[in-house]
Amino acid sequence: MLVLKRCVHGLALTAAALSCVALAACAETPRTATNFCRVLADRIDEMTEAPTDNASVNRLIDHYSRLAEVAPIEVEGDIVALRDLFIAASKVNVNDPESVQEVADLAYQADGAAEAAGIYAGATCGVDLSTGFAVQVPEMPAISESPATTVAP
Repeated sequence: MLVLKRCVHGLALTAAALSCVALAACAETPRTATNFCRVLADRIDEMTEAPTDNASVNRLIDHYSRLAEVAPIEVEGDIVALRDLFIAASKVNVNDPESVQEVADLAYQADGAAEAAGIYAGATCGVDLSTGFAVQVPEMPAISESPATTVAP
């Protein structure tokens, strides 16, 4: 009987542990375009304001960090690059030319990421990432196949 109680108790603990793991996995927001666009819509107004102090830079870091958490794989690296640029900017020592140059170099490196993230946000969410304005995404014309032609010998 004692062995049975221990067995049941062990199973209960295992079930509880598995439930915690399952709940933690469910708590993570899926990396979908829909979730990315939802988070972007919630935060775009503050993201497009020019940072004027360290607090506003820290808010940008928070916004880009949240976007990186839900970003689909095809845009995640670009969002992370932008976030990392803001992190470096928040730590720059304006009296140290090397520190300023490091941030400038990161800004140049992040230029392609900014362009790619902007294209993704515009095409997927209909939002200009730099201004926050809604954009019209042009429809692509349908590709029609032309019948194969044969050449007579």
